[in-house]
Amino acid sequence: MLNARHWILGSLLGLCALTLVAAPGEVSFKRDVQPIFDHHCADCHGTKKQKARLNLSPETAYQELVNMSSAEIPSILRVKPGDPADSYLWQKLEHTAKKGSGMPKGWFWAKNLDQKDMDTIKAWIEQGAKP
Repeated sequence: MLNARHWILGSLLGLCALTLVAAPGEVSFKRDVQPIFDHHCADCHGTKKQKARLNLSPETAYQELVNMSSAEIPSILRVKPGDPADSYLWQKLEHTAKKGSGMPKGWFWAKNLDQKDMDTIKAWIEQGAKP
């Protein structure tokens, strides 16, 4: 009887832990998204070089992305809060943009961000692209 109780209690605690881990939290631009840009985008979109007139350094990234027209296709916002599919940044990261190549750039062609980084950026946009 004691083993059954331990098993049930352990199973319930395990389910609670899984629920806490799997539940998506609020994504912070500064804490979660900016480090992705710093690591993958700063060489081409930083303080020294701003391809497509885009500076993703910590001081300017948010202001240059959210509700700002894309340089390549001005009719599309770089980040449209709540709508990744209609955000040029997301299209570039998914390699589906109608103009230019996908991002980030590799040596010979565009490369993909890892899935965790993609999920973070998508969740940030879906949650309203808050600062």
